[in-house]
Amino acid sequence: MENHYLSIQFKKAQPNDSKLLSKTTFESKKIWNYTDDQMNLWAEELTITEPYIEENIVFKIFDNDKYIGFFSLVAKEEFIEIDHFWLLPKNTRKGYGGKTFNFIKKMAKELDYDTLEVYAEPNANEFYEKMGGKKIRSKESKIKGRFLDVYEIKI
Repeated sequence: MENHYLSIQFKKAQPNDSKLLSKTTFESKKIWNYTDDQMNLWAEELTITEPYIEENIVFKIFDNDKYIGFFSLVAKEEFIEIDHFWLLPKNTRKGYGGKTFNFIKKMAKELDYDTLEVYAEPNANEFYEKMGGKKIRSKESKIKGRFLDVYEIKI
């Protein structure tokens, strides 16, 4: 399945993409200067497995056939969750995030959801607020004293 939105293409990830997607999560998270010990705390969450790709909605993002990142959605009963949304470091702050987010909202609507939720990486809070997200709660992360804001986005 391939979808086009402006100059960006979205292609459904395949199980054999797991290494590429895992590499993307680690590279992208690392740009915020987390220590190796902190990165190791998140190793399990940042590793994208073949079963994960098979069980969830996972799309790779391309610009002119060049891979730039991916996102994944997990369908819940009352909302759809943005579980991963990563752009390779050299592709941030170029408009890809907003265009991809519009595609995610369109996809969620087509799946009959009217609400998105995301546990935001603290460095991405500003992005989700800009996308219309409203903070509905916070959850302590694996780092003591550090909290993740949970955003709800009505579609």
